[in-house]
Amino acid sequence: RPTFALAQIKGDVCLVQVPDTPAPQGAMASALMAADVAVFRHEFITLFRYSHRATVHPADLAILEPIADHCTLYEEDKGTVFLARDVMARLQKLSMDARR
Repeated sequence: RPTFALAQIKGDVCLVQVPDTPAPQGAMASALMAADVAVFRHEFITLFRYSHRATVHPADLAILEPIADHCTLYEEDKGTVFLARDVMARLQKLSMDARR
């Protein structure tokens, strides 16, 4: 099941899909390993559409808030995600705070 989060990538707050696959047994997540995320762009009210896949250095990526499954409606075949209104309110606040 995809895991969505509000994240800051190089200063911009956005919706990302992060892989939920754990690291192989015995492996450690490294602060030097790049993260592969799917980035979704805001399209309309609570609708986001898949934009692109990005490989991001950990220094450029901050997960601000994981989003609970019940707060998203993911239509994988269409590449769209709908967010609950309370999540949208938090996204707007995080976006405004990031611009300051």
